[in-house]
Formats: sequence, C-alpha cells, structure tokens
Amino acid sequence: MHEDLRSFLKILRQRNELKEINAEVSTELEITEIADRVVKSGGPAILFKNVKDSKFPIVINLFGTYERVKLALGNEPSKIFEWIIEFLMEKPDLKNIIKNRKHLLKLLRSLKPKIVKNAPVQEVVNLNPNLFEIPALKCWPKDGGKFITLPLVITHDPETGKRNIGMYRIQIYDEKTAGLHWQSHKTGAYHYWKAEKLNKPLPVAIAVGGHPALIISAIAPLPPNFDEIMFASYLLGKKIRLVSAKTVPLLIPADAEFVIEGYAYPFERKIEGPFGDHFGYYSLAEPFPVLHVTAITHRKDAIYPATIVGKPPMEDAWIGKAISEIFFPIIKMNLPEIIQMHLSIEAGIHNLGIISVESYFPRQAVKAMMGIWGLGQLSLTKILIAVDKTINPEDFKAVALEVLKWVDFSQDLIFVRDAHTDTLDVAGPLTDHGSKLGIDATPKKERKPFEIKKIDLPELKGKGEILDELRPIDGILIIKIKKDKPFKAREVAKEIWEIDKDKKVKIMFIVDEEINIHDKTELLWGLFTRFDPERDIFFDERNFNHRVLPNLGGRMAVDCTRKSSEEGHFKPWLEIIKMDEQIKEKISQRWKEFGL
Repeated sequence: MHEDLRSFLKILRQRNELKEINAEVSTELEITEIADRVVKSGGPAILFKNVKDSKFPIVINLFGTYERVKLALGNEPSKIFEWIIEFLMEKPDLKNIIKNRKHLLKLLRSLKPKIVKNAPVQEVVNLNPNLFEIPALKCWPKDGGKFITLPLVITHDPETGKRNIGMYRIQIYDEKTAGLHWQSHKTGAYHYWKAEKLNKPLPVAIAVGGHPALIISAIAPLPPNFDEIMFASYLLGKKIRLVSAKTVPLLIPADAEFVIEGYAYPFERKIEGPFGDHFGYYSLAEPFPVLHVTAITHRKDAIYPATIVGKPPMEDAWIGKAISEIFFPIIKMNLPEIIQMHLSIEAGIHNLGIISVESYFPRQAVKAMMGIWGLGQLSLTKILIAVDKTINPEDFKAVALEVLKWVDFSQDLIFVRDAHTDTLDVAGPLTDHGSKLGIDATPKKERKPFEIKKIDLPELKGKGEILDELRPIDGILIIKIKKDKPFKAREVAKEIWEIDKDKKVKIMFIVDEEINIHDKTELLWGLFTRFDPERDIFFDERNFNHRVLPNLGGRMAVDCTRKSSEEGHFKPWLEIIKMDEQIKEKISQRWKEFGL
C-alpha cells in the first residue's frame, strides 16, 4: 500500500496512468482546459513539471477514473465497511472475533495516529509567508481569483477539542489572507460559529497533499465527531503520521506537501467567489470568514496537487461514486429494503438519486426515500426515484420506463417544501432553500401498469417557439424553446397538451437555448440542475398548491428554463461555466506539445 502522494504517483507511473508534461503551462486557465479534456476522455493523471512563474510542479486528475479511486483506497469501495456490518449482525462470540481478526486488528491500528517530531512537510518553514508562492489555479474565466482546490482544512471544536478535516475551497486574496468557503452545514462552519460565540480566534491549518486516502476521507460524509484521521488510517491499514504545527495548536499530516497555518478571527467576513463549481455553474460571490496566515511549511521538492470542478463529469464524480459505495452497507443496515443506490454523476450527484427497493408492505418505497432524506449529506438529494428491486438504478432508460408504467401523479409523488438544499443548487428560490421530490415508481399490486403510448405529433413541427425536440422514450417529450418572457414554458406546455388529445405525452421537460438536448450527459445535467420541484412542476389537471392537499393527475410538465423573480426565483440565476475561446484555441494549437 502506498505511503503518501509520492508513492501513489510512483504506482501510477508503473501502471502508465501518469503523464509527465515538460512544456510550460500557466495556472491561469490553461491547466484547467488541458485537465478538462483529459478528465472527460478518461485520461491519465498529469504532472505538469514546468509551471509558469512557479518553482513547484502541479499534479492533477489523480482521481479521474474509478479505477484510480479504487487504487487510492486500496480496496473495492463496497467492501470497506461490508465486513463491519456482517460482524455486527453475527453472534458476538469468540468464533466471530477469530473469523474477523485481520479486520479487527486493522481497525485497532487506526484508533490513534502516530505523533512524530520531524516531518517532510516541515523541511521548509516560512514564518513570513507569501500565499502567491503556492501555484493555485484560476480555473475558469469568471472566477474571483486563484483557489486551492484540494485543501484539507483542519479545525478543532473550540469547546470539546474534537478535530475535523474537511475539504472547503480556499481563495487566495493576497500574500497573507485567504477566504474560507465554509458552507453553513459543514463542520468547519460549526467550529467557527462556536468560536464566534466565545469571541475567540479559531486556529486553522490547511494541508495540501498527503496520502490519497486522507484526501478522500476529508470529502467523505462521516458522522459528526468521527475523526477523518482515524478513517484514513483504517483505509490505509496503518497509522497516519502527524506533527505539531509551527504557529497554531494543531496536529497536521506529517507527509503532506504543503501546510498553511493561521487564524480565522470572529465576525470578520470578506467577499469570496465567484467560483466555477461542481454543478457546472458559477457560485455566487458571498461573504465568508477570512484566514490570516501565520506560516507556510512545505517539502523541499513539494508537488502541488489540484483538481478542477465544473460541468460534470469531472474528477469529483468518481470520488462521489466511490464514497456512496463505501457507505452503502451502513445505509442498508438502517434501510434494509434498499437493494441498490445510484447518485447520478451527470446530474451532479445531489440532484438525482435512484434506489431499487424490495417492498413487502405498502408504500415501503416511500419509507425508504424518507430515510435517505434523513441521512447526512444524502439529505441534500433533490430528486429521489424508487424502483423495483429487479431494476438497475444506473440504467436511466429502464428507470424512466418504470416511472411511466407505475407512477400515478395523484398518488405516487412526495413533495417536501422549503427544505434545506445544497448551497450550490441553481434552481432553489433562495440560497440553501428549495423543495424535494420523491417518486414512487415501484409496482403497485392494486393496479395494472399504465400503457406507454408512442408519441406522434406532427403539429409540433410548425410551432415557431419550439427550437428543437427529442423523444428519447415513448411517453416522454423534451422540448427546447426560445424563452422571451416569464412563464413561457407553461404556455408552451398548455399548447402541447391541447395538441396531444390522446394524452400520449405523460411527462414533458421544457428547456431553453442554453442546453444541448442531443448530448446525453449535458441533457441529464440540464434537466436535473435547473428546476425546483414545488415551483417548476405542474400538471394539466391541477397545478400543485402547497396550501391544500394536492390532487394531482393527468400529465406532468417540468420547467427546466432559466427563472426570474417574477417566476418565484429570488436570487441571481447562476451562470453556466464556459472556457474562454482564446484559451481553448491556444491549447488546441499546442496539444501535440503535451503528448496526450
């Protein structure tokens, strides 16, 4: 098993999964454009050895394929916790302990880290730090600046002393200050909130690099107060080495590449962002806490690891897939009726989840969906679809057919209004506020499946407001329109319902000109990131009204177009991330230099 980032890179070299590039590249947009092309083609990790205006090389796309994520974890993700569940379910006797002794010893070894006095990450100690020496990336043209994108942000609860390591992007403001993007539901934000209540500065250390298992642990949705160091040690099968920081009272990963130390002072905020984020849109520029840097330490020959996020699929999608498989055995222990779970990479993970369910009592699928919404970061899932145990949740066409066959809109939809949503959600009416939808597409014993009718509507061809149409599956129609006024999607839907006298279109999605409906990946992204269920789903028999019990029925339309305040969207509609055309052309002209 690899010991740190360097040993992981050595393994990638041996497997021909690391491409070293000697041509000079810039941290301003160029590395992003190269990495984006490589990620989307399933290409190798890349080590840029000649970074403009920096003495440090940059490695990117470490986790750009599922195989590399598994390699970083050292095991099949689904098997990491599988034995623990089996162990807890079996009789607690000596035979069970002997059977699982290897796993138990590995678990015991992970309980405490190894504290060392000297560490590679402190080979160079700079007490007059300059953040601009770190080759952070400006990833997208409208980003607010340069960002550290793979930071391990270490804080302690100021009351209990419990440690947390989370991954929250860091914007570099100047030589000695940076923005801490602590979203409201993150543990780092909770520690800072507590520090503010005590009117005390919060010590912060930011490690960059280290063992890949530690990077994945920082992203993992671990329970509150569950130590990420312990989890990483368990994945690694040995103790993570820690060393005391130089200027803050924190332990830091001894084998990291860089560590930034400092303090976040109470009641100090500064505008952070915009930032091209993992839903494929620029997040808003908003006030966040400020880090005042007191020291930067690093290895003599430090390598700077980075990632980019943007319109999926990106590198983070494969980490998300692995994490969902790691924790699925624990989810299944609480919700045994769930056979499989799939979080859609194309839709941005949190926007669409699909579960297959074995039902032995009525509405068990509803119980399962409500259970998912009560579990940590899975509570952020916007759309949940439950299908029968025989259906593969990763087969989107099969799932869509189950929805068409088994869903009665008057009985099988569960709307959750004014819920907490992902801060990055585009479609919610307010930041952190939005609705959720559960769709019970499991077979119903009390009724036969609905007939799926072939869509044949030649009248659509002559309608000027329809720019394009797609009939991916009988019963589903996707329409692209030119939206020139509020509520245009509703008008178009009503016109189509008038044409569709035989009710062949059960579900209609309406998108605007920003979406390419003929690219499968972009289509799923464009559909599921751009609507709020309560506000943007409507029916031909009755619109949803949250003030009374809904009596929905007939046909369903989903407005996936850009919204305005007139339509109930009370925050700026986020802008889609696009690379600068001159950068794209420049990289295309130089592509042979990179040997990719």
